[in-house]
Amino acid sequence: MPNKVHPAPRPVERRIADLRGTLSTGKHLWLATAADGIPHLVPLAYVWDGTELFCATKEASRSVRNVADSGIARVAVGSATDVVLIDATVTISTPADAPPAVASTFAQLPLNPARVPGVVLLRLRPQRILAWRELSEMPDRLIMAAGEWVSPT
Repeated sequence: MPNKVHPAPRPVERRIADLRGTLSTGKHLWLATAADGIPHLVPLAYVWDGTELFCATKEASRSVRNVADSGIARVAVGSATDVVLIDATVTISTPADAPPAVASTFAQLPLNPARVPGVVLLRLRPQRILAWRELSEMPDRLIMAAGEWVSPT
């Protein structure tokens, strides 16, 4: 069986632009948290404001308890052929504390705070982002480090 020929890797600036497009048009992410060494993974709807991800979830959820203790989470977006992994710091706030542009999009979320009681907002600020589509992009998959976009080399 012949080896698959992988396309040339996308330049960093193209991967950053593609990531921004994916986050702007996407609706769901996988949120991974942990407590006491026990991982927890759930799908959540989200809103992206160009800088941060916002998820509404029940205040009593395990995800909220976990991030209240750790302040961090890992997010996965995309598919096996368009991978995005985001390590983020997380703050928990009330929906009323959301920026106006984000609050106006809450109606899109399944747990719309206007109609679902007991909802809090998880505000995820990316610190590290990995993105790749093909094996050829694996060596340079880091596109954000310490909360800053990686400069093209």
